[in-house]
Amino acid sequence: MNRSKGNRIHSKPEVRPNLTNRKFWSRRNFLLFALFFLASSLFVWSGGIAGFANAMASNALAKKNPVAAEWWLSISKAISSDPYSDFLRARSARHQGNLELMSSYLKTAFDRGYAPRKLQREQTLALVNMGQMTGEMEQEINHWLGEADVEVSEVVDSYSNALVSRSRFEEARKLLFAWERDYPVSPLPNYRLARIHEHLSEFNLAEIEYRKAAKKSPKFINAKYSLARLLLRQRRPAEAMEFYRECDLGPSALAAKTGMAQCYKSLGEIERASALLKVVLESDQEQIQRSFLAVDESPERFVAASELGCIETEIGHFTEGKEYLERALASFPLDSIARYSYAVALRGLGMKKEADENFERTRTTRLALDQVTILQERIIAKSRDSASRIKIGKIILENESERTGVYWISSVFSYDPGNVEAHSALVDYYEGKSDDKQKYKQLIEYHRSYIPQGK
Repeated sequence: MNRSKGNRIHSKPEVRPNLTNRKFWSRRNFLLFALFFLASSLFVWSGGIAGFANAMASNALAKKNPVAAEWWLSISKAISSDPYSDFLRARSARHQGNLELMSSYLKTAFDRGYAPRKLQREQTLALVNMGQMTGEMEQEINHWLGEADVEVSEVVDSYSNALVSRSRFEEARKLLFAWERDYPVSPLPNYRLARIHEHLSEFNLAEIEYRKAAKKSPKFINAKYSLARLLLRQRRPAEAMEFYRECDLGPSALAAKTGMAQCYKSLGEIERASALLKVVLESDQEQIQRSFLAVDESPERFVAASELGCIETEIGHFTEGKEYLERALASFPLDSIARYSYAVALRGLGMKKEADENFERTRTTRLALDQVTILQERIIAKSRDSASRIKIGKIILENESERTGVYWISSVFSYDPGNVEAHSALVDYYEGKSDDKQKYKQLIEYHRSYIPQGK
């Protein structure tokens, strides 16, 4: 049949399989399967969910956040009980200064076969953290820093703290400079340097280092919280507020809200300050303390109760003020700010006798602390005046701050590690803490070992 061009029949084009695409997709599926298999194998090999939780806990401890670490460790504990988890729990207890609990976890880890050498290292770091660093320990620590498997951040952090506790500030700085040089991305060296500068009242230098740490790691909340606290201390509440707000999340929220309330109070916004403090005090004191712990802080004062009690008293709400201030003083009797406001509240309620007693106690505290200035001038003239250092420590222990008082007495050990008077003063102090004597058992034994028998 003849067909003209105009009547040409258009047949459907033959569809041929694209072998190249088929090979591509087959290869891709194989690679995806291989990667999935590899990832699954690695996940199982590393301990699965428990291993992941332990890794996150270790990371949280490296960032000085034992609260987050404990949350991750609770997950690993629910799934399995391996010795590494016990080791991390011991480290978390060490970071919180609980030697009794730390020893318990170290023993469990040892019984389950964890490396004795690493357990011993943790025990040594705990003693160093508590100010019990001997010359032998210091040599051992310097040896560790040359070993390949050492966790540098844990060792340097404890070592630098021990040097600071003995007033060896230049050595601590050199150690932290070396740490920053070898680990330039880590915010921890800058954070620790900032703490030293703040301790020495070098506030400008402290601010620079806190800002460096926060810039290196925006999620390192400790640096931001400390910077906020420093700015508030320098009467820069509007700037401090910005950083406190960045900390107002998760475990650190209660501590951040307390700081924000202090900023509002400083700015004259009393109602907003009061409202925030009431929100904080809806939680129990243990939760509030854990929130401070999440930002590497452990205030001796019950800050929220003390601040709210002062506010209520200032505006004439004496009954409410008295209630909050009694909570603050029950927690920390040396809170002179709360003590004075408490006296004012009692006077406002017509309780003259009780008010006069508290006013007198405040006056006695002030007179005692006035002696500290005179004694410090003696130390400036003669830095190794042990008697003045110990006397300052005792005065502060009795009137202002247990932590600072212990620091002043311990400062003698920087040049006279066997000073019997200083060791005796610390034994008396720790034995006097009858409410928790077991917690200080090791410290009591350590300091008593320097005291000749019969004294």
